[in-house]
Amino acid sequence: MRFALLLILLILLVNCVSAQVVKIECSPSVLFPGDVADCKLTFTHSKKTYISGISILSPLGLEVIPSSVSGVGWVTSYELPFNVKAKSSGIYTLTAYINTINGTIKQFFNIVVVEDTPKLILNKTTLYLNEVNMVGFKVVSPFSISNVVVKPLFQSNPQVVYGDEGFFKFIPDKKPLKFEISFYNGRNHHVVTQSIDVSYKESRGVVVNVTPSYSMSLIGDVVTISVELSNLRGDDVYNIVVKSNAEPYVLTIPHLKSGESKRLDFKFSSNESGLKEVVFYIEYKDEFNNPYRLTAKTFIKILDEYALQFSGVDIKRNLGIEVGGDICNNGRTKAYNIYIIAEANGVVKTYYIDSLEPSDFDSFEFTLENASIVKLKARWNNELGEIFEIEKIIKSPPLIVKEGREGNIYVPLAVLIAVVALIVLAWRRRNVSRTRSEKLEKD
Repeated sequence: MRFALLLILLILLVNCVSAQVVKIECSPSVLFPGDVADCKLTFTHSKKTYISGISILSPLGLEVIPSSVSGVGWVTSYELPFNVKAKSSGIYTLTAYINTINGTIKQFFNIVVVEDTPKLILNKTTLYLNEVNMVGFKVVSPFSISNVVVKPLFQSNPQVVYGDEGFFKFIPDKKPLKFEISFYNGRNHHVVTQSIDVSYKESRGVVVNVTPSYSMSLIGDVVTISVELSNLRGDDVYNIVVKSNAEPYVLTIPHLKSGESKRLDFKFSSNESGLKEVVFYIEYKDEFNNPYRLTAKTFIKILDEYALQFSGVDIKRNLGIEVGGDICNNGRTKAYNIYIIAEANGVVKTYYIDSLEPSDFDSFEFTLENASIVKLKARWNNELGEIFEIEKIIKSPPLIVKEGREGNIYVPLAVLIAVVALIVLAWRRRNVSRTRSEKLEKD
């Protein structure tokens, strides 16, 4: 009988315990000193039961508001909202006491209060001076935070990033990077400042390589000069302008990516000999519109000789003057619109050659009236359209007499006339002598 009664009481006690549930929830579950957590104690029972009071015991370092209520009454479920305010860091265990008609129920729960705030981590800590650096970041927190806003405390683009990750671009100076991180932990707003030490290197910049096709040239010839621009910076550059005393004087490149190279070709010629300096002035901008300038140069030795030259010029004088020879292109580039001009006693004759390739030649010949001096000219354009001219003065030789196969005998006109007169006189005397002999025979 006693055993049966004890068994019934035990079953009733188990049913009573199992029929009642106490649950405590807090948000946020992790606090910073000064934070407030919004908590709720929920009591449920399978049937109405009487609650005389509820109290929550908190250790030092936490404050519970309200810490107790009384006279709840007969309920099947009951919710008690309360707040926990953190005063100092630590891990705290709180105890809730629910006083019912069937006895007191204990419920334990923990609150964690930390000192460490969320940290900002950069994707790289080696930066380059005098160029735009793009740095990515992520805000790391051991617990959930919301409404994160990151503000770099230096000039950057963007100046504000909403979210716990992103990137920003800036031109650094040799200082640690400082950031302001704003976030919410539950309904608690926090603003913290973080300084990050980084290392700096000098920018490798834009490298200019100037390469002339030849280091020596002739007057009027054209030298091609290649200017290669290589962007060794970590950022892109824009609006590249290259100015020079070589043609076309100004060339541009709209955009040069990081690690990209492009080549520009300039052409240079000179109308005088000597060592000539060719200078290139390079200007460009970064994406923040900051200007940069560079200078590069090279030297070309111009020999004291024109690209076009007369060769094998010959002049013969007979009843008139015959002038002939070759015009040779000794340069390394093509010559255009070539005029060979011969002038004697005010009479001008021309010979036109459309173009002449390097190391090529063309022949010419003029017939002019008798003159003691012949002026021979060659006028042409180079690849740049510049006009050049050379001149050659030729003195005409004495009159040419051709005699037999042995060659030409040059005899003054007066001597020739005298010889002819002597021959005529001798012939006449011979005829007179013959006539006299015939008369004597007849007599």
